[in-house]
Amino acid sequence: MESVKLRKLTFLLFFTLVPFSCLSHWPLITGQLAGIMHWVGFVILSITVPLAIYIHSLFPKRHEGPGDFEKLMTDGPYRYVRHPFYSVFIVMGFGIGLFCVSVPGLIAYTLLLPLWGKLAEVEERELLEYWGEEYRRFMERRGRFFPKLNKSIQQTDGENENL
Repeated sequence: MESVKLRKLTFLLFFTLVPFSCLSHWPLITGQLAGIMHWVGFVILSITVPLAIYIHSLFPKRHEGPGDFEKLMTDGPYRYVRHPFYSVFIVMGFGIGLFCVSVPGLIAYTLLLPLWGKLAEVEERELLEYWGEEYRRFMERRGRFFPKLNKSIQQTDGENENL
């Protein structure tokens, strides 16, 4: 699967940027602004790290492709977006840059955004191939990384209503 290689590359780059962000502290930002950035980053990380752990716990032990899942995940965090795990990592990257007061880190995580988009695109092709019309309907109702603002989230097509 093409997505497996791209996923490994994306996460390798993401985790490589953590020490880069921490080591490339921006010396021009000091005082109160640095303190604010640090604490905002701390709050973001305090939310996103547990969320990432929770979302990952929803996956089966082996989860390299759509066939590793018993059913299409449409409830829990998937009730809001198609790729909540990646959404959390996108926000987490900015949290890391802020926590480390690293403008180069923030820039690097920004430059990583197209790779997250490409990864989601490749995975969605595979999901469409595997789940077909069920995934196509899911795509119409959910945003890729962030909730769709123009539509209220509704439970339709027999989705789990016990959320």
